[in-house]
Amino acid sequence: MRAVSVNGNTIDCYRVRTEIWHLDLTAIVYISEKLRQGQIRGIEQSIKKLFCKLNWLKEKIRLPTKRGRKRTQKSLEDKITLLIASHTPLGLIGWSLHPLIEDAFELDFWIDKKEFALLKEQWFGRRILITNRHQWGTEEIILAYHGQSHVEWAFKTIKNPFHLALRPQYHWTDQKIEVHGFICLLAFLLCMIAYRRAKENANFKGSPHKLIEELSAIRLATFIENPSQKTKGRYKTVYRLEEIDEDLYTLAEAMGLTKQKMKTNIPFSVYK
Repeated sequence: MRAVSVNGNTIDCYRVRTEIWHLDLTAIVYISEKLRQGQIRGIEQSIKKLFCKLNWLKEKIRLPTKRGRKRTQKSLEDKITLLIASHTPLGLIGWSLHPLIEDAFELDFWIDKKEFALLKEQWFGRRILITNRHQWGTEEIILAYHGQSHVEWAFKTIKNPFHLALRPQYHWTDQKIEVHGFICLLAFLLCMIAYRRAKENANFKGSPHKLIEELSAIRLATFIENPSQKTKGRYKTVYRLEEIDEDLYTLAEAMGLTKQKMKTNIPFSVYK
């Protein structure tokens, strides 16, 4: 075990290069305190649900059955064993079943504190990372694992049906599908550049999809001015952004839209 620093946090980890699945791989085992706490909360919630069911069963089997099939200790033991196994790891919950009168039984159950402490100490919080990047440092491998959420988020964003939608694509040949995917990826990268600029320059707090919706509300207006004596009857066109609220104007200014000389492609004719 050795300690490495990842994002300012010290992590105890073990690294070894070995053969796994007939492949030469590097394996790293490290302890994640966040994972450990999450697993402990999960076990405690499962125990709480289990004890509710066991308490209900305990009250039910204290009294003999009045109708139907009589209970047997073997059937109850099988039922309790299956119930506990479906909620908690083996050996964590202790229990006992004692006969009372006829087919009535007394059920007792408890948490094995020693087993619970063993789970916390030796099992919870362990992560195993496997890679063939032997040249990478331990910190790099752990950071790459942490970064997979960003890749998953990128795929999720591209699949958004309203913006940057990868599907539907309406193509069947490999070449056109590849070009379609490339265009969608290029659009995603350009959107991320705009999103980063909005965050840095305008302190934008929304998502990339929110940014696209905000920017789509900015419209360019074309004004046609009457000719003056100097222009000899020619009409003049002037382009301006439509009036927008202050927050949206701040965003447009941060994106450099207010300083650009923009024109529309809308043709017009003037009839007298």
